[in-house]
Order: sequence, then C-alpha cells, then structure tokens
Amino acid sequence: MSDSDLVPLMYRAQIEDRGKIQYAGGRGQQEEDQPASKWLNQWLKGCPPVPKAPDENIPKWKQKPPQTQVKIPQFGANVHTWEYIQSWRFVTNSGQDEGIIRPVIGAKGIPFYPGSSMKGAFLRACQQIAPDKLLDYCGGEVEEIIAGKKQKKTKPGVLRFHGGYPVDMSWGNPKRLLDVVHNQEERQVMRNENSSAKVQISLYQTKLNFGISRIKNNTHIHVDWNLVEKIWERALSEGIGSRTSAGYGRFEKIQDKHKIFLSSSKVIASVNLSGRGIVSTLLNGTTEFRPNMFKAALRGHTLRLFAGLTNDDTTAKRLTKELWGGFGGDEESGSIVGKFGVDFQVKNLALEEHNYSSNGRRARPMPLYNLKSGILDIFAVQSASEKDRDFLTLLIKFSLLLGGFGKSWRRVHHDLFYQSYFDNNDKPMIGCHWLFTKLSESADYCITAPRGELDNIKTFLASIPDSVRNYFNLPSTNNHVNNWREVWHPQRVQVWGRIAEDENDSQAVEWFHKDNFIKRTELTGSIGNKYNPSKVSRIWHRMYPLYVKIDGKIMHKKNEEGNYKYVELLTIFTPDDLPKAREFLTFLNSSSNDFIKLWGGN
Repeated sequence: MSDSDLVPLMYRAQIEDRGKIQYAGGRGQQEEDQPASKWLNQWLKGCPPVPKAPDENIPKWKQKPPQTQVKIPQFGANVHTWEYIQSWRFVTNSGQDEGIIRPVIGAKGIPFYPGSSMKGAFLRACQQIAPDKLLDYCGGEVEEIIAGKKQKKTKPGVLRFHGGYPVDMSWGNPKRLLDVVHNQEERQVMRNENSSAKVQISLYQTKLNFGISRIKNNTHIHVDWNLVEKIWERALSEGIGSRTSAGYGRFEKIQDKHKIFLSSSKVIASVNLSGRGIVSTLLNGTTEFRPNMFKAALRGHTLRLFAGLTNDDTTAKRLTKELWGGFGGDEESGSIVGKFGVDFQVKNLALEEHNYSSNGRRARPMPLYNLKSGILDIFAVQSASEKDRDFLTLLIKFSLLLGGFGKSWRRVHHDLFYQSYFDNNDKPMIGCHWLFTKLSESADYCITAPRGELDNIKTFLASIPDSVRNYFNLPSTNNHVNNWREVWHPQRVQVWGRIAEDENDSQAVEWFHKDNFIKRTELTGSIGNKYNPSKVSRIWHRMYPLYVKIDGKIMHKKNEEGNYKYVELLTIFTPDDLPKAREFLTFLNSSSNDFIKLWGGN
C-alpha cells in the first residue's frame, strides 16, 4: 500500500491511479472497485448513521433503545420553513472537485442547498410575480440625492435565505446517490463508437426543508409570508440546482398527505403518455425510471433532422445546442443554455420483472417499467416563439410516430406484439411501446387517419424538411451531413408502412429473429461482448396505434373483432456501402409482404 492509499479519495488528485472518481469504470467492474463507490462509502462513514426502522413484530417494551443519533442541522426558532419532496433527483455542483459533480457538503457531512443559490432562485421568481417587492425582499441598488448629487447606494433586502437541508438521513442510501451521465449522441446518431459514462452524485427523492427569515432592524417593511411562500414555490416550479432542463431539481408540495406537483408557468408543450419497456439501471445495478430519457430522445431526433438540412455537421450540432443546450466543442468554448427544457410528471408507475433462463442457468431478473400515466412537459428556458411551439409539436409527433423512449426504443415491445418469442422462457425482453393518453388533450400531437389509411402519415413525413427549414430560416438546398449514421434525408432514410389488424399482426417482428435474413447483421445491430463491440441497429420498428378522428373525437380504431389496429412502420437508414440494407429494401418492394414506401429513397 502506497502513502496515497491512506488519503481519502475526496482529497486525492483526479489523475490516473489516484482518484479518477468521474469515470464509471469498465464493463463488469465490481461495485466495490469503482472509485465513485469508494468515495461515497468514505463520505457516508463520516455522516450520521441512517436510522433503522423498528421491527413492528417486536412489542415496544421489548425493543432496544435507538442508538444515539447525531441530529440533522435544524433552523432557528425565528426561521420560516417549508418542506418539499423531489419528484426525481436534485443535483448541485459544489465546484470543489475537478471532474466530478457532487453536492455542497456542510457540517457533519450533510449535503445542503446553499442560501446564496436559494436567494438567486427566489429573486428570479420574485421578478415574475411580485416585482414591487423585489427591492424590499432581496435588496438592490437605489439612487439617493447626497449633497445635491445622485449617487447609487446598495440597499439590503429584509429577507435572509438559509438554504435547504434534508429532513433526515434517508438521503444517505449509497444505492441511490450514484448518478450517471452518458451522452449517446455520438454512438447513436453520428458514429457507432462507444462513449464513456461519467458519474455525478445527486440526491434521489429527498425531502428538503428550506428556511427564510427576516432581519429585525427593519420593522417598517411588512413581510407577507404567504406571498414569500408563493414566490418560493414559483422558484421550485422552474427547477433549482443543475441540469434542470433534463428534469433534475423538480419538487412536489406535501399537502394533506398528498404530493402536489409544482408545475412551471413556462410550459409551451404538454402531452399525456403511457409506456412500457426496459427500465434503466444505475452503475450499481439499482433500477430507476429516469425522466431525462425524454430530453435525450428529443435532442437526438433534433440532431437527425438538422443533419438532413445542412452538409455541415458543425452547424447541425450548433443548432441543436441552441435549442437544447450543451457544452462547446473545439470550435466553441463554455456552455450554451438552450431554449427548451423537459420535465416529466410520473402519475402511475409500476416496476416489474421479466424472468428468463439463459444457457440452462437462471438469469438475473430483467427490470421493466409499466407507466400507466404520465405528463411530458416542455418548457421555455428562454423566451419562446410561435415557431418554437410549432417545431416542438412536429418533434413530438415525429418521436411518437416512429420510435419510443429509453432503452431498446428502436424495437416494438415483444411482450405485446410477439408473445410467442417467450414460449420457452429463454429470451430477454426487447423493445418498448408508448401511447398517447387523454387523446382529446393530445390532439395536436396525434397523427390521425380519417378512415384508417396511410395518407396522413405520408403527408406528415413529406412536410418535415420544409417545415423545419421554415421554422429556423434555413436555406432550401439538398445538402445533408454525409458521414453520420442516422441522417433524416430522403437519400439516407426510407419509411415503410402497413396497417396491422391487431397486436398479433406484425409482419416484420419475426424478420428480426430469422436466421440468414437480417438477424444480427449491421442493419439490425447486435449486443456485443468484450471481444466484439455492440452495433446499433439502423432500423426502427414501431407499432403506432391507428388513431382516427370520428365526429370530432380521436380514438384508437378497432377491427371487427374489437381488437385495436396499428400502423406498422419500418424506418431504415440506408447508406450505399451496406449491401444488406439494399437487399432488404428490394425484399420490401416485392409482393411477399404488405409494406408500401411512405417516404424517402430519392
């Protein structure tokens, strides 16, 4: 053991063989060998212990006295406090460690939200709903006449912001603290290259207590504490902390034992969704439904669309960053805030398991999600125009028509559309399936067919390039980025479709599992191992519900037997150097199937 091994990771340089906390570690690396896990365990050893729940089966008179606890920091008697609970995760960057994002840590190792950050968030919210109280509550510069001259003077505000603390030690679950940041754009849109996952440390669904007090020597200024609470809740509704545009830093109010979501006033697009699929796992194997997957999908599709309208990949990336934010590359420095942010309200979610055997051995259960109800909100980080709203409507239509969200989004959910695949209980789950709920409220985002034909989808797909050009005043050219793997241009992608009579009428799903056809080819992709890297599929397969509009109402059309009908869609990216793609397109164009071309192939 070297001398450096005796130094806690928190105090080591983030270089090879010293710290390296920010990297997630190699495939198959044990949790205890991950530097970030070690860092967490060392941190939590210095914190108050997480209290154990008493065993309700043991009579109270037999229970041992609870172990002595170090108390969580408490606010003083004159501080007004409010408790809120996170709807997902909360991340702040202390700025103290190079290469890793972790909370600000105070006395006894407790993470907290700084009062200075709280004041900044409160000030912005106060400007929106009570600008006449801004100077009294937050202070600022005023002009005074001194000796006949105007001079600027700083006037302190009457409020003091004490920040926010967890109400107990339930935040200290090492299985939940370790968060992951993994940019998939490079691998899925540009080039099929593996990208490194990085870690950040964020608080998961933690209840926080925020405190505000007033100074005593300024009693002539009245403080309306109901208004103060309203202003602070407006600040929370916009999100606090880092990465708010990806869904972090959202809070719910606890009222009458019910959680009430603090909805942002800046929402410019909102849609009700349900979905089923494979739930994400953290580095330590903990399962988690992660709302940031919606921004990842929308951002990736934005990049594909822009890549089909310009031959300059730098322009495509710049335009995407202007909308969704990002960090500058070689041609830029610093970060870009972006116009849009994403928030997702989980209303009704169940986590399930898919169990299967592999090679005669019992496999680890595969975690699934069954989201029965949720609301996807897109809000304006900056001011938004009517064209911005129109683009977001198009983008949501595009995303829900052709694909899905989260893991395995390129494939249909096999348990819904290919149940015989699991007859031997030896196959993992594949795919996802997303639906609009509350169709009347989602009318702007559904693509409907008056009688169940494909013409409306053809019209929508044909309109996309010119619509995006008009939204962003792009030149009308036939240029496109020619060295990326997924580019939305008629020379690079084709869309084929057919009407499926029910959930058992998918023609294409069996093709993906047919030997000596397209199974495990560069067209359909494959799961890799330590010798052969994974290959991302060039086909998206979707069973889009056949929505029709009858008497002004949108509904999911049924067949004569009362089963729901679907539009089966194949989106195929077709580079010239992929013979298997050309071979498959020739097959689609034959009379051996019902598919017709809806777009592309010029």
